[in-house]
Amino acid sequence: MTLTIKISSGVKVRLPFSHINLRHNPFGELDQQQRVKVAVVDIEKYKHILNKKGHAIQFLADHGRGKTTHLLSLHQYYPTAEYTQLYPGDKPDMSLQVLRFVDSVENLSKQQRIAMYKNSPSLACTTHTDLTKELTGAGYKVENIKVSMRNIETIRLMFNRRIEFSRRYEGNIPLIDTHLVSELIKRFGDDIRAMEHYLYEVFQKMEEIENVKM
Repeated sequence: MTLTIKISSGVKVRLPFSHINLRHNPFGELDQQQRVKVAVVDIEKYKHILNKKGHAIQFLADHGRGKTTHLLSLHQYYPTAEYTQLYPGDKPDMSLQVLRFVDSVENLSKQQRIAMYKNSPSLACTTHTDLTKELTGAGYKVENIKVSMRNIETIRLMFNRRIEFSRRYEGNIPLIDTHLVSELIKRFGDDIRAMEHYLYEVFQKMEEIENVKM
């Protein structure tokens, strides 16, 4: 179904993505709350670890593998805990917090991290660099979680959840099948962000509701 609106001049304008029954491109940027809503992660067994002082959870992976999504999903179990997104050159206030969530902790210098550990009885973080030795040296009992998305069914479910989140009305919408996911893995490995960038361009060009193709 294509949705058009009539403006004062009488010209009919088709709403973006209405022709494929979506409100927007499902692979555009999401805010933190939206990312949690569409997340497909398995963190149930980790949700109580941070209730005890002296524990740290480290989500470790290269760019685009889903570390931030895992950290945000875990943070939902501790909504009052401080959550900090770090960028190169940041000098955040790391005053005492019983529990702290830090995204991209490798953007702190080693000296900054050591100061942070002293003021963080419990900690959850994402990093591109394995900080296990540093964390254990600071006195933490470390749960090291290497994030890698290679399960075909998990990726298919995750991507279709993003499409469903973008739905405009009841009825058919484009879907991603396991064959497409297999092809994406062949091309991009476990780089989920690269897959999403590719699918964004695919959806920009879609002309009808059908299974998504490369």
